[in-house]
Amino acid sequence: MEDLEGKKILVIQTHGVDTPTRTYSPIYYAIAAAAMEMEVMIWFTMNGTNQLKKGEAEKVSLKPESGVTLKTMLDMALDNDVKLAVCQQSLELWDMKPEDLIEGVEILGATSIIDLALEYDHVMYF
Repeated sequence: MEDLEGKKILVIQTHGVDTPTRTYSPIYYAIAAAAMEMEVMIWFTMNGTNQLKKGEAEKVSLKPESGVTLKTMLDMALDNDVKLAVCQQSLELWDMKPEDLIEGVEILGATSIIDLALEYDHVMYF
């Protein structure tokens, strides 16, 4: 198998708190890639932006009896050095300000996604 260390994966997340079954997988895959020693960034845009608002991710649980919330997954991603970035224009779409975001999220302009897609080895879109 190819040595994956140093590879870069960009995960684009467009789904938010209103579709919990679509929010977990991208974060899970990002954590798995980080565990494989890849550099990983999740880019949150469109509806994906709302899961980064303080207090929202705690309300979302794929299986309520598990005790694992979307916030748990986001914290795991950060703990595994997954970079979290949000589109500035999507913040405006959701009437959010930088202070509304959970800690650890970088705000980037819309054109950044083009540069990132060209820079990273692989792009996954959800």
